[in-house]
Amino acid sequence: ETRGRARAFAASADAPLLVTMIGAQKPVSEVHRMIEASGAEIKESRNVRLGGRASNMFLVTNVDPMALKKQFEGQVFDFFSVFPAKNTVQDIKGPYCETSPLLPYVRKATMSVPFKKGVVNEITEFLCSKGVTLSHMDEYRSGKDIVLECIMHLPTGLAEFPSVDDKYVLQKLEALGCTVAEFGRVEGRPQAEKAAKN
Repeated sequence: ETRGRARAFAASADAPLLVTMIGAQKPVSEVHRMIEASGAEIKESRNVRLGGRASNMFLVTNVDPMALKKQFEGQVFDFFSVFPAKNTVQDIKGPYCETSPLLPYVRKATMSVPFKKGVVNEITEFLCSKGVTLSHMDEYRSGKDIVLECIMHLPTGLAEFPSVDDKYVLQKLEALGCTVAEFGRVEGRPQAEKAAKN
């Protein structure tokens, strides 16, 4: 079944693919060069180093999966895959494009909370229960606190969950013991770039 889906996606030259690799740290520039050498166009990427290992994910288009895999022959990874990605405007243009209808619902948040067992579960369970999608969340320790840096997508009110306003989310986070240092809208690009030039 997986092979059948891969063939179906490969039939379209611009079908998006997700390239995922986990293993020993490699320079990001080296991985970029290898992907681009296959003829792929990189639309988005996430690159993380944690616990002595690196995790890299690339959303790419305009390439055959076999051409991508060939570029990485002989490379050693703990995990490596090339798999069809969801073919949606959001995935290709990204949630921060000024033309994205989802942009008004995107928030960038930074918060800290005193460490206790299960506190991050409480925070994420509250957000998920209200239909908030966490597309990014970095968690790390700072002294006795846990710091969370997130990109949140609030519900639009058009699907399963009703819309929620910023004030309600902030009040609930503070009730859970969070000190919220940042909670604001993400400005679309290239709109922000245009404003910077003026």
